[in-house]
Amino acid sequence: MNETQLLKKAACMYLSRAQEALGQASEKIKESAESKDLDLSDIELFELPQELFELEHLEKLNLDDNRLAYIPDEIGKLKNLRQLSIRGNCIMNLPESIGLLENLEKLYLGYNTISELPDSVCSLQNLKMLNMANNLLTNLPKNIGDLKSLTKLSLHDNLLESLPNSIGNLKNLKKLFLDNNNLSTIPASLANLSCLEELVLSGNELKNLPPEFSGFSKLKELILDENQLETLPASLIKCTSLRLIAINGNPIENIPQELLGCETLTIDGN
Repeated sequence: MNETQLLKKAACMYLSRAQEALGQASEKIKESAESKDLDLSDIELFELPQELFELEHLEKLNLDDNRLAYIPDEIGKLKNLRQLSIRGNCIMNLPESIGLLENLEKLYLGYNTISELPDSVCSLQNLKMLNMANNLLTNLPKNIGDLKSLTKLSLHDNLLESLPNSIGNLKNLKKLFLDNNNLSTIPASLANLSCLEELVLSGNELKNLPPEFSGFSKLKELILDENQLETLPASLIKCTSLRLIAINGNPIENIPQELLGCETLTIDGN
């Protein structure tokens, strides 16, 4: 069998699998015509069937672990969606119409190849959870702080080099995961996150922390493993809720006595 024949065979197999997946999806859509929950995960979908976007009553849509390379603009028609999960696909970017999903509360986009988020994401005023882990993000929208309802933001395992100052406007944020990025500095505005309980910054290139970090009033865990920190700011003692600081894998030579003497604080480091 020559190269041309091999290519034709591969193309036929691709088309056959794509058509089979579309058929499966169409059947599931028919079966779920009256349901508010639709699961189209793990059926090797290469594209989304158009009849999906007629289900305007949908509140939960699962598209995980398929072979989707893009999400069409029509996704904006599903205005009643509260949860959208597209983890484990081949998505490179999102349409601006994602911002039309005004009722969305949970958005899971982990394990794709997304390099940037459209600004329209910042219009999702009811969004409580945003997971963008394991993508190719190099920056965030400047207005990310407009997501006032956000309580959990997962951005670990990306390529982030900086954070916009507006991130400090996420007043309801409780958990922030920024581990395994390329961050060399952290904006002082982060300390404005008055509800933050867990902050994970391990696996970055941080050499110091802003002195403003003393402003965290509810922070319980500060994970700083595998950075370039040489010391910790003594002002962290003012974070009265802080119970754990993890500093393994840093070239820290001394720790302020104020922190070492705090009986309610554990410093985990070598």
